Amino acid sequence: MKRLSLLFVMLGVLLGAGPLGAAPKAPKATGTFAIFIDNASYAACKAEVDAYRDQLVSEGLNALVLSGDWATPEQVKARIASLARKKPALEGMVFIGDIPVVRVRQGQHMTTAFKMNENTFPMIESSVTSDRYYDTPSLDFEFFDRDSLGHFYYNLTEKGAQHVQPAWYSGRILVPADYPGDHQAVLRRYLQKVVAAHKQVQDEGNPLDHFLFFAGHGYNSDCLTVWRQQPLLFREYFPAAFKQSSGNHFYNFRQDPYMKFKLFTELQRPQTDVFLFSEHGAPETQYINGSYPASGLPENIVELKRALRSYYQRLEARRGHEKAEEFAAEACAEYHFDRSIFSPEAMAAEAAGDSTAKADVNISLEDLEKVHTNARFVILNACYNGSFHEPGYVAGYHIFGEGACIAAQGNTVNVLQDKWADQLLGQLALGERLGTWQKEFCWLESHLIGDPTYRFTPVADDAAALEAVQRAASLKHRAEAGKMTSAELRSVFESDPSWIVRRQALQAIEPFADENAVQVILRGFDDPFEAIRRESCHAAGRIGDPRFIVPLIKIETESDEVIRAQYAANSALSQFNPADMPADYAASKRMQRVAKRNEEQMQLILDKTADPTDREFAIRSLRNYPMHWRVDALLKMVSDPTDNEGLRIVMAEALGWFCHSIERDKIAAALNDCLAHDKSLSPRLRREMAKAVKRIRGK
Repeated sequence: MKRLSLLFVMLGVLLGAGPLGAAPKAPKATGTFAIFIDNASYAACKAEVDAYRDQLVSEGLNALVLSGDWATPEQVKARIASLARKKPALEGMVFIGDIPVVRVRQGQHMTTAFKMNENTFPMIESSVTSDRYYDTPSLDFEFFDRDSLGHFYYNLTEKGAQHVQPAWYSGRILVPADYPGDHQAVLRRYLQKVVAAHKQVQDEGNPLDHFLFFAGHGYNSDCLTVWRQQPLLFREYFPAAFKQSSGNHFYNFRQDPYMKFKLFTELQRPQTDVFLFSEHGAPETQYINGSYPASGLPENIVELKRALRSYYQRLEARRGHEKAEEFAAEACAEYHFDRSIFSPEAMAAEAAGDSTAKADVNISLEDLEKVHTNARFVILNACYNGSFHEPGYVAGYHIFGEGACIAAQGNTVNVLQDKWADQLLGQLALGERLGTWQKEFCWLESHLIGDPTYRFTPVADDAAALEAVQRAASLKHRAEAGKMTSAELRSVFESDPSWIVRRQALQAIEPFADENAVQVILRGFDDPFEAIRRESCHAAGRIGDPRFIVPLIKIETESDEVIRAQYAANSALSQFNPADMPADYAASKRMQRVAKRNEEQMQLILDKTADPTDREFAIRSLRNYPMHWRVDALLKMVSDPTDNEGLRIVMAEALGWFCHSIERDKIAAALNDCLAHDKSLSPRLRREMAKAVKRIRGK
């Protein structure tokens, strides 16, 4: 299959695609924008696509329609490379309809949280759908396979960069396969509303002055301090939304046991500009509320029975009727219920009510089919909501409905809860295009679904208020270009009054992992901004300097008002040598368990006679919990030619996660020594070692 797939890819590159769509150039084009579309979609929607192109031309973009029967990703990439060599400079692109879907492997360090084992899970589950293949030319990919769905799989190689920094922005306009109705008609309707929205901005203006935020159940440990500080944070981003009470709303799942109905009202308000969801998610679900917050004993009993029935049904489906009956007997004995509550008749009688209660706590695709999402831009800070490779996906249902929604930002796999989802979001209030903002903090899994060129009207009166946004952006760009020292970043962190600027300085200084970075993190532990406190805890664990131990213990034991930061401190402390901890804390039951677990983990990693599957699991856990003080033993294992080849590859990849560690120079030197002198290294092991060194060196 692989040989045939590779031949198909090579033929696709040679055959090319259809001609460029003719389009008038803007007199003073600021950049080029490529509209990739398959021939069938272009034939069915030509008038709408051309109108979209012409609208962008009128805004100063050299917009081009590239129509073709795109058989392979290489065909698309070749056209992008050709455009990149021409003037005006390529700014971005959008993929409409049937454009090849790329799924990436061996690149999990470019995601926020995705760590599914590629050796044990099927590739269709353990790969990351990503358009970074198209918009980030600094990455290098090697074709791997093609599946029965027509998706293309590529390994990330050591030849390119090991961090994501897109050269251009991109967006996907793909009607979900299971979306009801004529898909070409749905696409036409969508493009018509995009053009209308652009014209509204052009003719009447649409400043970003209506913003909504929602915190879902279980997100950020349900920390109310995180939620409470959101208005202070977003006032820096969107000052126009705080000029009147109707301009901003901050919702929390606790406000109603069936919160989604309030959210539907807000989503459908025609004046809503941006709606940010922070929640858990799946391709077809936005998880909003948890269990019903019963107000008394009768309601508690009803909800308990409902939970037991739900578990019984899941157990029966997965492990059979006998296991489900065993559970029923245990549950009835524990809670003193009559066994008849699990009878077929009782289950059938309660089925409708259970189903309704379950449906009412979350937002489903069926809901979104009926709801007219009018928020121009929906941000889905959640797992999987942007999975455009799935038959049905949340982001697609938001934008293709009959509401005025133009775009949604979502993720194709699971994401870290502590990801900085609103980084530089204030650029939207400055009139930057959605794609320009998305490009600033891309991960392998993060995508814009919809038109990436949409922008809000900047408000001149807010220029001074938005100065902090511009300072943060400038700091980020200068730091990425190597034009700021750690001393300068420390000075900014210690003196700037803006939360978002100081948060940006913290992120920029961590990779230095030097004395200035240590001092910033130590100061960050006591910062009034919860996100800085939390991220300082995470950074402390990644760096591993023993000076962080005592203040981390203080946060873990005394800071109950910031429970997500407490979680981060707890996690970080498990990454330090127990011998460096205060005696009383090291003797605590928790740390005794952690020390025992760490020692057992190391013994397993180094035991050549142990089960390879168990050893692999132990090695992979180093990616989240690096043992900085055991690096010498880890390096001995990875360089041992008598050890298991596959496990050495896993170890080399894991060592690349020590990129901010106080031991990183030692790791890079040892791996470079292996690469230079060990001629027995297999190509696969050599690749992972080279990638790890690049990651440690920030390349």
